[in-house]
Amino acid sequence: MPVSKTHELRAEYERPVIGLGARIQALRAMGLDDEAIARTLHAERRALTVRFKQETPEYLRAVLHERTMRRYGNPIGPTIEDLRRSGKSWSEIIESASRPGTL
Repeated sequence: MPVSKTHELRAEYERPVIGLGARIQALRAMGLDDEAIARTLHAERRALTVRFKQETPEYLRAVLHERTMRRYGNPIGPTIEDLRRSGKSWSEIIESASRPGTL
């Protein structure tokens, strides 16, 4: 896949990740507390990660998986339990779910 296509795929991933932040107020209006919102957004973020990694060319996917495994011990990133064990609050998890990581 040409570099421009890889950058397009990354941009396609980042848009819905950033868009998760727009859902916070709606989830609060539905009466969800911070834990429920964090769990919802985190699950949606992981689903986006899985979807877009499947669309990533194999050579790049392997690099991303290796890096993510080294950092989190999981090829799609930390679980919500990992984040809580590392001291993250529910509000920090909410915020980070809508913030794309760096390549």
